[in-house]
Amino acid sequence: MIETWLVPVTLFWAVGALFFGGFQYDVRGGTGFRQFVGVILTYVLFIVVWGAMHRFVMPDSGLGIVIACVVAALAFPIEVRVGFMLVGAHVRRAEAH
Repeated sequence: MIETWLVPVTLFWAVGALFFGGFQYDVRGGTGFRQFVGVILTYVLFIVVWGAMHRFVMPDSGLGIVIACVVAALAFPIEVRVGFMLVGAHVRRAEAH
């Protein structure tokens, strides 16, 4: 069962890279340390959302893992905004160059 937690741990970094790089979002406000803490809080929120979904939706099946991954990934923009808002930073769309 401990192996199932490897799925959200690795999924977070892939979704985060796509969110900040592919969708061109920038973090504004806060110091570098606060932004680092914002990433850690976002990571914690992602794991909590994944864990709650996995626990309450088919906990011992592969489909439960997939559903938990999809829900956690789709909720990522909300998790990012909340995680960074807690440290006083804001996540906004990057300006076009």
